[in-house]
Amino acid sequence: MTKQDTDWESLQQEWQQVGSSPAAVMTAFERLPRARRSLLFTRVAETVIVVSSLFFVLMALRHAANPLVATLGVMVSVGNVVAWGQRVVLRRRERKSESAASADYLAAIRRLRVRQVRLAEFVWVVLTMELAFFIPWWVIGSRVHSRRITDVGSLLTMWLPIVVMLALYVWAFRLRARATGDTRAIERLEANEDGM
Repeated sequence: MTKQDTDWESLQQEWQQVGSSPAAVMTAFERLPRARRSLLFTRVAETVIVVSSLFFVLMALRHAANPLVATLGVMVSVGNVVAWGQRVVLRRRERKSESAASADYLAAIRRLRVRQVRLAEFVWVVLTMELAFFIPWWVIGSRVHSRRITDVGSLLTMWLPIVVMLALYVWAFRLRARATGDTRAIERLEANEDGM
């Protein structure tokens, strides 16, 4: 069990207690900066993922086998930038609604978890577009270059990116699962509070 899960469970127990003590309120406000740092991490992660995906596609385009692969690479790059632009616009809208809302810990955690779900989905979109370019690039390149795992060029241009992409897919899946679970728990807590 991770520290985040332990923190969430202890906070959940505090919320489920009848009445709210000043100590519980202070604990919630002390945890708010951590939630804000997590929001910053999601913004940085989105930027790093898009910039690195553009970098790798541009590096691969320098060695494109034919105009079809080059066109596919440009389309994937444009698609990644468009998806990123949509995330930036959505994030700005969320920020405007945050400033209008109160500084409630549950609301901040819910926003964080919703953003994490969107980050996971963004990662899936970017990686899927990357694979749409790299699979033909790898297939065409394997006709000319060795694709053995012992070849350094093959290791750096094919096998390492495959491992990194798979790791990012798994990380995004786990991030989405945790964030979705936390969002549902918050909704249940709020439903219980409304029912009291």
